[in-house]
Amino acid sequence: MKRLLTFFAVILLGVTLVACKNNQAGQVTATIDQFDVELTSMSFKATINDPDSEITGAITVTLFDSTGKIVHTKDISALTELDNYSVGSLVNTMTYTLKIYATIGRNSVILVERTFQLASAATIEISTVEQFKNMVSNRAGNYVLVNDLDFSGAVFTSPFTSAFSGTFDGQGHTLQNITFDKIVSYTGVFGYISGGLVKNVNFDHVTIGTEDEPIQMTTSARVGIVAGYVASSTGKIENVNVTNSTINFSTSSTVQAYVGGLIGEFKGNLQNATISDSLVKVRPLSYGRIRVGGAVGFLGEEAVVKDVNSGADVEVNVSGVNLKDRDVNINVGGIIGYHNARNVNRSVENIIGTGDVTVTLDFATMEGTTKGNYSVYIGGIAGIAYSNVNQAIYAGSITVNHDKNAFEENVNKYFFIGGLYGFYGSNKASAANLRLSDGKMITVNVSDDVNLKVSQVVADTSSTAANIFRYVGDLGLMVNSVNVSGDDVIDVITTTDGFFNSTFITDWLDSQIG
Repeated sequence: MKRLLTFFAVILLGVTLVACKNNQAGQVTATIDQFDVELTSMSFKATINDPDSEITGAITVTLFDSTGKIVHTKDISALTELDNYSVGSLVNTMTYTLKIYATIGRNSVILVERTFQLASAATIEISTVEQFKNMVSNRAGNYVLVNDLDFSGAVFTSPFTSAFSGTFDGQGHTLQNITFDKIVSYTGVFGYISGGLVKNVNFDHVTIGTEDEPIQMTTSARVGIVAGYVASSTGKIENVNVTNSTINFSTSSTVQAYVGGLIGEFKGNLQNATISDSLVKVRPLSYGRIRVGGAVGFLGEEAVVKDVNSGADVEVNVSGVNLKDRDVNINVGGIIGYHNARNVNRSVENIIGTGDVTVTLDFATMEGTTKGNYSVYIGGIAGIAYSNVNQAIYAGSITVNHDKNAFEENVNKYFFIGGLYGFYGSNKASAANLRLSDGKMITVNVSDDVNLKVSQVVADTSSTAANIFRYVGDLGLMVNSVNVSGDDVIDVITTTDGFFNSTFITDWLDSQIG
């Protein structure tokens, strides 16, 4: 039997696995996967593996202060209790030790132990590149940037390849000329953020790979300019601006690659963010799940995204290598690759997308292939949306090219391409979603063996909600060099006046006219 216990949190000190004295634990092991600390509280995630069903009694979480006094203890009776396990009312000046016990036979055995301190209330000023890098020694610190930092001439590695749970206030300053020479599991200036806060900071000329030498990864990766991964609903990014930056990434992962201009995979709260004059370019070589967006690659169930202006161009060039008898799933969005923030009402609101989306599909299916499903979802706002979006506009072009392979006779290919969404699967109603063409076309060239659904608004939907999806501007839908705009049944409006009640969007529209 295998038990997975998931607790939520942020870590100060490394994980200590206790194999238990005299091998009392047998084959039972435990790890703490995430650990978050605040000024007066902590929370965490853990995994307990019991392959031989050796645990015979209670599993207990106990917290000791620096004097050895028990300040918290609880027997775990249901896994749901551990979905967001936290302890509050702690004293900032004390050191604490967390221990997780299990009854094995007649013995109470320590499975895992960690000593930690709470986040420091002191503010640490960052004024040099070295000080920025040294944040790795305190991933729960409270940092303030006091001037611009120029990283020219140095190969950059994020201080936070493990979870950042502190605060970083850029005070409007800029981190510039940052160059990565390799991809890790969580790649971005702030790498991996758990319950941390990054705010009031600009990112300029951040380079992750180049056109001639895209950075390659063979295992799962999350890549974004600001952060690769924001793992918790308590992780926040506020008032950030990305300019003149590029991601050139090649992946042969057979599992997943989540890539976004701002964040690769996001489960937190993102507000007031822009990206402009930037490029997100991904070259998948395998059949792993691909989620690519101008702003966010993959949006988790608890995520919130508001007031985001995404001007990054997105290019995805699929170049299959040894692809045989496999299923392929690709989601590409001008703003969000895969929108799954279904647990928060009005989770995505006030978003603008102006970057162009270009997708080239060469699966290079191998000889002897007898099966396979290739599913491609492309949309101006999102490739796939399983929750609603309120007050949104997409004003870029979408171009998709695909030639069939001689060995794809037994492969099913399904392409969904929409000016707003490739597929919209939420029964929550989306309000005021607009495709603004302004001369921007949707151009699709595919082979005759593709099951194609394409629209200037929504390619396919299972939604029964009263969604407000509209189109304004000259119609522009070309499929295999034929203008099929007239066959596309959509709701067209002649003016944007009165359509939006979002000042975020109306102010942007006014600036475009001006």
